[in-house]
Formats: sequence, C-alpha cells, structure tokens
Amino acid sequence: MSSGIQTTLRGLLQRHGAILVPLIQRDYAQGRRDEEDVRTEFVESLASALTLPADDPALPLNLDFVYGSIEGPEPRTFQPLDGQQRLTTLFLLHWYCAWQDEAWADFENVFIREAHTSRFTYQVRTSSAEFFDGLVCYRPSLRPVDVSVVSELITDQPWYFRSWRLDPTVQSILVMLDALHKRLIEHTG
Repeated sequence: MSSGIQTTLRGLLQRHGAILVPLIQRDYAQGRRDEEDVRTEFVESLASALTLPADDPALPLNLDFVYGSIEGPEPRTFQPLDGQQRLTTLFLLHWYCAWQDEAWADFENVFIREAHTSRFTYQVRTSSAEFFDGLVCYRPSLRPVDVSVVSELITDQPWYFRSWRLDPTVQSILVMLDALHKRLIEHTG
C-alpha cells in the first residue's frame, strides 16, 4: 500500500487477496485480560464512530497508519508489520456487525475465499488460522440480544476445538468479541 492513502479494511482486502499476519508478529494482544484499558478505549472509539451519521465531520475514524509488505503471486497478500492489532479488531467488528445486522452475504463477499477459508488470518500458529477459518463460516442461530456471553456461545460449537484454549490469539479474540458484544448490544434493535 502506498503511503498517505486512506483506506478501509474492505478496501485493503479488495486491493489484495488476503491479509496474513506473518509469523514474525506476536499473538493478538488487544484481547488479553491485562489489556482491558486499551481494549475498552478502542471499543468505545469504534462504537462511538458507528453511532455517528455518515456525513459527520468526525468520520472517518482515524486509526493511525498501518503498513506492511505485499507478498506472493496474484492474488497478493498484505502482511502487516504495524497495525496487526487494529486490523484484527476491525475484522472482529465486521464479524460481529454481520451477525447483528444479519448481513452475512456482504461479510462473506469480503472475508471468505471460495475454499471457505478466511481472507484474514494469522500465520503465527496453525490453530489461530484454523480458528479464523471456523469463525468466518459460523452463523450463530441465536440473535445477539439472546446471547449473554459470545465466547460461551462460540466455545460451545462443534467446530470449536478444545485445544484452542491453549492458543493465546484465540483466547484474546474471544475476550474481544465479549467486549464488542457488551458495548454494541445496546444498539441492537
């Protein structure tokens, strides 16, 4: 991606075939239990931006820069070197909003490959990539208003492997989905 170009997560995926957090990056950290202040502040910023009218001068929400490399043959893959945490949270926000708004077709067009795998994934460990593949294809039968804790709903699914309890990225994702749910459920209606 060229410097100075403002884009969305959707735009990044349209420009490149996928986003792959490379092996050299750390696990997803914004969902760590000891990162509650960072998580709460970021979720609040996202939730506030979602409630603004489309023509509000405060939009788009500036999430600072994201940079990385573009790798592989067509379709190429964007590999973030900075911005991985924000990109992951935005991906989770898109999944949650697709559930909340019953907008699965649009979500699938952006985030799922023809092979039913995620166009957003982690190379950090195989179990993280498998979880992303499972999550992008999961359509909860319950509405968000009928769910108290999203992580409990997900971990109770047949596609959820018990071994993922040992994957710090997967566990952080579950914590972040719970935080998004807690904040965004107020706007379900």
